[in-house]
Amino acid sequence: MIHTTKGLIGVLNKNSITITSKNIIKWSLEDASIIQTLNHTFKENLDNYDVREKDGRLFITDLQTADLYCVEGNLNIHKIVFKDRYEDRKVPKTYLFKNLNFEDIIIETRDGNSFYLLNLKDFKLTEYSSILVLKNMPSFRSVYRNLAFSNTLYITNDSEMILCHYHNYETKSDICIYDSSEEKMIIQFEAPETIDRVNFYNNLIDKYNTGAYSNIKGCLVADKIVLCYQHMLYVLDYEGNVLRTRPVKENSRYWGLEKLNENQVLVAELDPNDPEKMFVFEYDIL
Repeated sequence: MIHTTKGLIGVLNKNSITITSKNIIKWSLEDASIIQTLNHTFKENLDNYDVREKDGRLFITDLQTADLYCVEGNLNIHKIVFKDRYEDRKVPKTYLFKNLNFEDIIIETRDGNSFYLLNLKDFKLTEYSSILVLKNMPSFRSVYRNLAFSNTLYITNDSEMILCHYHNYETKSDICIYDSSEEKMIIQFEAPETIDRVNFYNNLIDKYNTGAYSNIKGCLVADKIVLCYQHMLYVLDYEGNVLRTRPVKENSRYWGLEKLNENQVLVAELDPNDPEKMFVFEYDIL
């Protein structure tokens, strides 16, 4: 267990990562020691950031500016700025990533038909034709359309499977798994608790992300679904049956959830005695 400053959590090359407004820290969970620290100034309010792991890198999205940061295993950080970002536009909750080859990633902005090519050697970003995406990877091209009524909670490494909060005119709190190869939802059930479409951290909606937030975290671990509400952690099977629960301590709340390995998740829970600190620990889902 790690006791650290409140921030975002991630998993980078099997190491736990804490992201605060001033630095990124790589921890050892075995002895709670610091392996490496990167000084980097983020905005004071980290509530509007999203963290995703892909191929041994962390991609951090600023949801208000839509800027993207890539953190490599050695904690080198690259800022990736997209063109045509407008102050009053609706920013996507997450980007979707698909490998084109070993050096290039296709990025889907989830706000229309915009695709970009990111080279992982020089981190150069160029526009990529939607026609080429349709020709070379049609299932990836259709994700935006098929997830129009969904807020993304978790994406497997190459966007094969996507865990999402599904909400249309008939349902408000469904949990779904989208299979991009089959281009359809393969799992759908009602969540164990109501899901509100507000920021997980502060229960607010802002002009940049109206409706794009969901007040839960989630991930896929082996054949289980893990959902993290502010005050309860659920482990479910693919039929929606609750297998395990873990409530938070009194006067506390959950602050983060990430997949650690095929048996465990990484969980952050605020310190009830110091709201600016949090405990980060492994939780066995089996």
